[in-house]
Amino acid sequence: MELKLDLSNPTDVAKRMPELRRLYDKRLQERDLLNEQIRLLARLVGSAATVSHSLVSRGSGAKTGRRRAAPAQERAVRALEAAGGFAMSPKSLYQFMRANGLDAPRDANLLGVNLWDAWKAGRVMKAPNGVYTPLDGTGRTEWYRPLTDYYYAVELGVPSP
Repeated sequence: MELKLDLSNPTDVAKRMPELRRLYDKRLQERDLLNEQIRLLARLVGSAATVSHSLVSRGSGAKTGRRRAAPAQERAVRALEAAGGFAMSPKSLYQFMRANGLDAPRDANLLGVNLWDAWKAGRVMKAPNGVYTPLDGTGRTEWYRPLTDYYYAVELGVPSP
């Protein structure tokens, strides 16, 4: 649908407001569906990259270190998304998982390894100060500036959004 609207005519804008609201709602739904598809594709591409990397390494005879199982990465990625998209350190995410009854690894260090593996696989974003966030749809996997771990800030009594 092409949107032709004379913004200098308030009467025309008011008259077409119901149509504009419907169009706005429709586009929001389309965006949400597209964002879901992008998240799924990012996970698939990240998983495929991990699988192809390990196959190439094995085929070349190169010795590879032990990789964490994909389910551990998936658990870390899902927990990070469940935390509301905020930047979180492995320790904060571990505390969040325990507080909300989510399946958590044995300790925060192991969760940190799972998050790092997920970052290397392109499934989460990492900031230079060691906090992680879900993918934001830009195709980047790194933040180029430190991010605040609001979960930790709340523990310290600092006001947060």
